[in-house]
Amino acid sequence: LINHDAPTNLFPTTPTNIPQHDATMRSLLAALLLQGAQGFYLPGVNPYSFTEGETVKLKVNKMTSQKTLLPVDYYRLPFCQPEGGPKMDHENLGEFLAGDRIESSPYRLTMKVDMYC
Repeated sequence: LINHDAPTNLFPTTPTNIPQHDATMRSLLAALLLQGAQGFYLPGVNPYSFTEGETVKLKVNKMTSQKTLLPVDYYRLPFCQPEGGPKMDHENLGEFLAGDRIESSPYRLTMKVDMYC
């Protein structure tokens, strides 16, 4: 049965629960700000910092076209191939499952070293 004399506001804002609400909101805001300050993570990619002069592996993938929807293997086109032929170079299961055809290339790069052809 309904008691019509009971207050209708279930969550009254009395001076006793306003400071508690403010403290809770400040804690939640601080937690969100600290979480965003940690950076980002791209699944399947491990962050790595190269030092000056260190060799960087250049890899190639499949080629796509705006005219056709079918991807073409990079080395089916007239590009230079590495000695001994290109080798598959999957780094993680996600690349393989996505159908990426990541292969080695004949190009050599060095971090922070200007190189000319």
